[in-house]
Amino acid sequence: MRMEDVNARKAYIKRVRQSFDAPGRGYEFEKSPDVKEEGPNEFLFVKLRFLAAALIFAAYIFCDRAGVKIYRYSTGEVAEKIAKGYDYSEAREEVMQVFRALEPGLHLEQ
Repeated sequence: MRMEDVNARKAYIKRVRQSFDAPGRGYEFEKSPDVKEEGPNEFLFVKLRFLAAALIFAAYIFCDRAGVKIYRYSTGEVAEKIAKGYDYSEAREEVMQVFRALEPGLHLEQ
């Protein structure tokens, strides 16, 4: 390789490197995102929902292992209610019963 070729190659490499270092250069994913933009609040909401689901699941596992009944319902009965085709017109009355039972305080039966 001649010295002119070496110098031309060095100049070319320098130009290529500088093209990557350009401030304000927008990348393709920054120009047009393909997915919905999520801010920090939306991500926090997702994390809180996941945490709530994990805590409910952990409480279910604890009640199953310890044999705890909450308001006359064992974990087996809860699993049966989830598995069967449920008529949601009855759900309102059951929810109201739970709220009425919560008024004096939380009572756990074993």
